[in-house]
Amino acid sequence: MHKLVVLAQLQLELLDELKPTTERMKKYQSDLIGFSEELNNAIADTDTVQRSTYFQDLANKVDTVIRKNFDATK
Repeated sequence: MHKLVVLAQLQLELLDELKPTTERMKKYQSDLIGFSEELNNAIADTDTVQRSTYFQDLANKVDTVIRKNFDATK
């Protein structure tokens, strides 16, 4: 479930940056928000979520790896 949370979080961040304009993408973003909320509710009472920034840290690490591997200036 941790991978799903991180992937959903990354997708939502990207969609926020892209500011979807088509109805299809707006619906996808809305569905993804609902899915993320369900995931968060399912894991909300775990120590990992309550006492740390675990998922945000993971998402940041994934984002860093992607940027480093696709750096166009190499």
